[in-house]
Amino acid sequence: MRPSVLLAAAASAALSCEGGGSVERLPDVVLVVLDTVRADRMGCYGGPAGATPRLDAFAARADRHARCAAASSWTLPSHASMFTGLYPLEHGTHGFEVDGFVDNVHPLHPDHTTLAEELRGLGYETSAFVANRVYLSPRYGIDQGFDTYEVMDARAPGVLSRALDHLDGRDSERPQLLFVNLMDAHRPYDAFPAEELAQLPPERAPDRLLEALCERVMKEGAAAGELGGEVSDLYDRAITRQDEALGAFFDALEQRGVLDRAVVVVTSDHGEAFGTHGIVEHAKDVYEPLVSVPLIVRAPGQREGRILEEVASHVDLGGLVARCLPAAAGAAVSESFPRVPGGHPVLSELHFARPRDIVKYRALFQHERTALREGDLKLILGGDEPELYDLAVDPGELSNLAEERPSSVRAMTGRIDAFVGAHAYAGERLAPRPLTEGDRRSLGELGYGPGQGR
Repeated sequence: MRPSVLLAAAASAALSCEGGGSVERLPDVVLVVLDTVRADRMGCYGGPAGATPRLDAFAARADRHARCAAASSWTLPSHASMFTGLYPLEHGTHGFEVDGFVDNVHPLHPDHTTLAEELRGLGYETSAFVANRVYLSPRYGIDQGFDTYEVMDARAPGVLSRALDHLDGRDSERPQLLFVNLMDAHRPYDAFPAEELAQLPPERAPDRLLEALCERVMKEGAAAGELGGEVSDLYDRAITRQDEALGAFFDALEQRGVLDRAVVVVTSDHGEAFGTHGIVEHAKDVYEPLVSVPLIVRAPGQREGRILEEVASHVDLGGLVARCLPAAAGAAVSESFPRVPGGHPVLSELHFARPRDIVKYRALFQHERTALREGDLKLILGGDEPELYDLAVDPGELSNLAEERPSSVRAMTGRIDAFVGAHAYAGERLAPRPLTEGDRRSLGELGYGPGQGR
């Protein structure tokens, strides 16, 4: 934990950020993480027309990274990577192998420097309002560096309303880091207004349909069929409802004069699968539906949008924020968060499955998998045989080219091995605190516990 001491110099420096203008103060930073939202379900990433009109409009005046690979395919390691600028293999916040229902994940170690700590050292007030009440609870360490950290059992309108109330209640002139995590696209999918959901037959509720799809695909080994399409449609509806709430939030920030003077980052921690590669939901592998996520960055005063083709990663988040800060502050943040797109290998990792998967599907998902992205090529290691895909012609990862291109496999494997050898975390591994009954109930409701969700 190395807080910066450059506040005085940073406060008077001019902003320097690609695509932005100039201001004479430290800008606010707003980080929005859309839990479980895969890139290809957003309109600006080629998703269904009208799926995310408010986010599309926001992206049109921002830097949209055309390709972003999540650091992992589930919440905790991906968020740890966003806030530390390190991959799971480097920060050690990931799963471990166990038998039976055990909370098998190492929390974030406090020795790591987080973006929240770095910005707080620059004089920022740091606040978080998060809806993932399991893996973003303080017991896992992602609250490190936040002055205010509230975990809420609420959908997007409630979380965003609370964040706005907090902004309105501040009497400080300090710049603000505001982090919000929204769970509407996560099980049990916020696809219907409450009154409409209450009228559905129990067997037609989104969570029941999703559970049936899990059984069909991962227990029975059957194709997803029409049920997969039906569950996928519910997911899309949830994303659209969330987009409406996020649009209202952006409007409110604009009315308060915050939006135009802030660095605003919108991303997701991971995606979701509906039967492809024998997978439903997430946290089970590193295929594209699970790790291809949006990344949109808008600098203070930015008016024109750009599409950036270099493959980005969660570990770039701190470096991208640093680019949008005044010179001295940006230099300080860049020192702790030097990574930006194009300057490092792009990895996605899975270190074993979640507790529910251990109990129900151990033989399928109790594995460690690593993917390396280099342009359109993607190599996956950790199975019986390496898998190599050309995503430009095979976005569904259906045609394994490993036997046809052994030189590519060897070269990319060598780069993975070299990176792991140089960067693997060798520090203390923290054990999670014992689960309370409330923790176990939340695990079940969000699809991570031994029983089915609500």
